[in-house]
Amino acid sequence: MAAHTYSYFVVAAVIAARLEKATRIARHLSITASNARALAFRAGEGASGFRPLTDYIHRLADLTVSSSSRINHLASELSRTAAEKERAERALRHFVDVGERAKDSPFIDSLQPVFERTSQRQCVLRDAYNSQIKLLTSELDTLEGELRAAGVLATMSRVEALQADGVYQQALNNVADNVESVTASIKKHIQSSQTLVQQLTQELS
Repeated sequence: MAAHTYSYFVVAAVIAARLEKATRIARHLSITASNARALAFRAGEGASGFRPLTDYIHRLADLTVSSSSRINHLASELSRTAAEKERAERALRHFVDVGERAKDSPFIDSLQPVFERTSQRQCVLRDAYNSQIKLLTSELDTLEGELRAAGVLATMSRVEALQADGVYQQALNNVADNVESVTASIKKHIQSSQTLVQQLTQELS
């Protein structure tokens, strides 16, 4: 397997693995949102401003889970396409090599239909690969943009927690800390995946 194609395959697989981790982490955010909603309800009027924030936390959790799952699927598809593209390119190199070494053979023309089919297949896979990289880049950028709101959400949660009674204040602050911690972990996987996709894009150019 050619070194650069091996890189395509491995990098795509690494991205898929990181997004699988991001999906699992995002499910913790969903649990945090459910806990926050129940806590705000128990805290009563003192946490009334916190309740709308729980809806935003839920929305962020749902969006992150669905986006991470979708990106993980895209990265897995990209990995498979990279492997198929490499096989087609390797077959083409083999045909060219055989054609050079056996150019005077009376049977060499019989390979031409197979060569053309393989060449067409390689073009289809190359276009699919490029399209998948663009889509993956777009999805990662969109999710990163959504996660930027998490910092503001955590800050607003802390402000609203100050309005609650002392017995609930620390618990609500813990919710804000969890939102910040979980989204920071997800962002780490997203940003490292973006770097890897940029690496693939540079290798294609």
